Amino acid sequence: MSEEIRVGVFVCDCGSNIAGFVDVPGVVEYAKTLPDVAFADEGRWSCSVDYLSKLQNAVKEQKLNRVVIASCTPRTHEPLFKNSVREAGLNPYLLEFVSIREQVSWVHMHDREAATLKAKEMVKMGVAKARLLEEGHEIQLPVGQDAMIIGGGIAGMNAALAVAKQGFKAYLVERKPELGGLLKELAVISGEHGEMTAADILKERVSQVEADPNVTVYTDCVIEAVEGYIGNYKVKLKLNGGSDQNVDLNISTIVVATGMEEIAPEGLFLYGEDERVITLLQLEKKLKENAVSGVGDTVFISCVNSKNEQRGCCNIGCHVSVKDAVALKKANPDSKVYICYRDMSLIREEHFAIDAAKQAGVKFLRFPDAKYPEVSKVDGRLMVKVQDILSGREFELPADLLVLATAFKGNETVQDIKGQLKVSASADGFFQERHIKLGPVDFAADGLALAGCAKSPKTFKESCEESLAAAMRVSIPMANGHIEAEGIVADIDLTDCTKCGLCAKKCPYGAIRVNENKEPAVIKALCKGCGLCAADCPSNSIQIVHFSDEQILAAVEAALEDNPEKKILGFICHWCAHGGVDMAGVSRLQYPPVGRMIRVMCSARVSIKMIERAFELGAAGVLVAGCEFPTCHYISGNYECEKRINRAKKKLAKKGYDVDKLWLTWCSAADGPKYANTMRDMAKQLGLS
Repeated sequence: MSEEIRVGVFVCDCGSNIAGFVDVPGVVEYAKTLPDVAFADEGRWSCSVDYLSKLQNAVKEQKLNRVVIASCTPRTHEPLFKNSVREAGLNPYLLEFVSIREQVSWVHMHDREAATLKAKEMVKMGVAKARLLEEGHEIQLPVGQDAMIIGGGIAGMNAALAVAKQGFKAYLVERKPELGGLLKELAVISGEHGEMTAADILKERVSQVEADPNVTVYTDCVIEAVEGYIGNYKVKLKLNGGSDQNVDLNISTIVVATGMEEIAPEGLFLYGEDERVITLLQLEKKLKENAVSGVGDTVFISCVNSKNEQRGCCNIGCHVSVKDAVALKKANPDSKVYICYRDMSLIREEHFAIDAAKQAGVKFLRFPDAKYPEVSKVDGRLMVKVQDILSGREFELPADLLVLATAFKGNETVQDIKGQLKVSASADGFFQERHIKLGPVDFAADGLALAGCAKSPKTFKESCEESLAAAMRVSIPMANGHIEAEGIVADIDLTDCTKCGLCAKKCPYGAIRVNENKEPAVIKALCKGCGLCAADCPSNSIQIVHFSDEQILAAVEAALEDNPEKKILGFICHWCAHGGVDMAGVSRLQYPPVGRMIRVMCSARVSIKMIERAFELGAAGVLVAGCEFPTCHYISGNYECEKRINRAKKKLAKKGYDVDKLWLTWCSAADGPKYANTMRDMAKQLGLS
């Protein structure tokens, strides 16, 4: 016999933040009439210590086994209430949160009646979902204390040392016969404390690596295969350039620090036709070998093959050009040195280098974005014709050496490593991080980090700093001895599974693996609960704990039970879009009270079935809101959502629905005005305002 569902509803006044614009006692009385609600109460400050104690007592005394909190945003207060119900003996996944402050009282301040009605219906939606909630549990996966660092440049060596200093085992794998990477090709490293010889830095760092007992170095080494996941990577190496013995490693975490290389500017500015036209890296080699004495007049041209439609700023060209221009001027005081640039992309401390360069006699000419310098040969010399927008003049600069600050790309190992680790890389072969703000040195899958020029061109200082960050990221689970995942995860029922493999193929975290019988299984500690797999599963064999199809559809039906033709049914992702909704509330941006929003963890969780059901029930319109491109908390969620919305429109059109009533928007967590404007525009177009 199944247990009796006993729902407790707790509605917060939030002082006057909610009660000032919503009839809270009326909402409480309404909640008491809803199915399976055994208790409902009003709290002046529900998040206060006193009221949380009262809530816990109510859970025990009233024998509540589901709880609905109607108050502020779950993005800030849900963890607090989860802990409170846990302390009361209730599984925290049996709690549902309803935001009637940011989504009701603060944005409908001038219509108390409409605000109260919306609050009641949102509580009704919360109760409908809560009745179907099931227990969830955090999942742990054991993690050892051994890391592999791929790449023996400065970032890789630093990462290996940082891991080793914590007592963990570091395996440093380098494809070339010697450690050093690009550092071997540089002359001097400039920074806030002056210049240092690259060879001296390299010698010191290699000595540290070789002396550390926790670091094992494999050079002239090829990675043949990598299988597994955090805490359980199986790595096969081949030594001596891939022609000799195998080494098998059991690894818990991996740092990728594979570096970069220049993109040869073939066909540009006579490069490849005249040996006097070289790149910055080639100039660095000359400086290192003291082969620049006697060099005559030199012209640098920046942004070659970069800051265009193919790629952005090369990040380091300006910094290195200024440094090398000064070095050339010191070596040849009587020569003329010019830097032709589009704009100077330098951090604060690097701007002092410009002053030093000008004092040394280096001249700076700024050319228009749309008019690069022209290079020709005149009487055996190179001639650079450049327009300077600062002086308004055009110059012809004779040159004995032309140096091009060109773009970079990831090195030749990127494609192999990309496939072995199942990670993403840009068209130029730079690995892509999980999230530019939330996971800047993480890959999508746990236990994988990246550092230095493997991600984008970096200065020496930036590579060193980022390598420490990457080392710390992989060290956290190694120090803890495990990785823990929240209980919002995918669950697969194989009963009707067609074994199509789509879920494993699309999972952005590699959390679904297929066995020899083509049966998918979820490695729950790796799953982030985005719901992409569940929304795309053709046999409906996948559900997400706390966000199942049945639970979400129950909220849809509750929202549209009365007067659906006057409502917009919305699905908002928990992260950025919900943040935008909250920001609209915090900013008191007023918009029509016609929306009924349903929270999902990611816009990719919204299935065509959910959208179609809303239209079947008579919704005036449907809104799906996710993270602003190109970011997504779940890597590819908004991209997959966009594809699905396009498919949904085709399906809806065939069934006779007006697809113009299905809206899709992307909203950053800070963009409250965008969400408010979307609601206003949608209400106006649908005739609801």
